[in-house]
Parts: sequence; structure tokens; C-alpha cells
Amino acid sequence: MIEYDEIIEDSPLLVNHVITLMKTHDFYINKHIKSETEILPSQYYMLLFLYYEMGTNQSDIAKACLMDRSGVSRAFKDFEEKGLITREIDEYNKRAYKITLTKKGIETSEFLLEKEKEWDDMICEELDIPREDLLKLLTRVSLKSLEFNRNQF
Repeated sequence: MIEYDEIIEDSPLLVNHVITLMKTHDFYINKHIKSETEILPSQYYMLLFLYYEMGTNQSDIAKACLMDRSGVSRAFKDFEEKGLITREIDEYNKRAYKITLTKKGIETSEFLLEKEKEWDDMICEELDIPREDLLKLLTRVSLKSLEFNRNQF
């Protein structure tokens, strides 16, 4: 029986490698989310988006996380009940809320970011390319992919 490692070693397709990275990353980070935080894996990217874009409104977060506004609203109700965020009415748009992380929300985000750094360090430790150069290369490939999709669709 062929092992998955052999498929990856022999794969000529970028997508197989990207999928493997994504799946193994999700397994790793979800383990920490489930056992050491109060959020759900599906809420992870919303929390990190808020960490970097404090004071953003729900509509912008929904767009950035590729979610519908009602899903974001449900998640934020959960975040609010757990003491991770505060919502206040936007002074410029009375129909929108500005969302900010509480101290607990910031601590949860920073814990998860530390786990992200550990994962990055672990998978990059034996490479022949510095992490920074790998990140630049992946950034170029990702941006090219986005550009391609925008131009084609």
C-alpha cells in the first residue's frame, strides 16, 4: 500500500502540497483551540482578524473571513457571552457595531499566535531556505493566485 508521504514526494502539483500544509496545520491548531480556548475552530479566523483590526465592524469581518453576516453575528454573540469581545454602536453608522477584543480576547489571540509560531518553526526547522525567504516566496505565489482568480472570474 502506498503511503501518503510517497504521494507528496512524487506529486508534481502545487495544490497537493498546499492541501497537505493546510490539513496538517488545521489538525495542529484545532487541537489547541479545542483543548485550551473557549472558541470553536470555525471562529478562529474571526478572532485573529479582530486582533489585527480592532474596532472593525461585523460586515467587514464577514467579508474578510468569507462568511455571511448572520454567521459572524452568531459567533460574536458567543464571543460576547464568553467575555472575549465588546460591541459598541459605531458613532458614524448607528446600524453597525464596532468590535474590540477584551483583555481575555487578546490573551486568547496571543496564545493562538504563539501556537502558530511554534508550528511555523517546527515545519521550517530543517529547510535549506530561511523562513523569511520561504514566506516571501509563498506570498508571491499566493498573490499570483489571487490575481489569477480576480482576472479570470
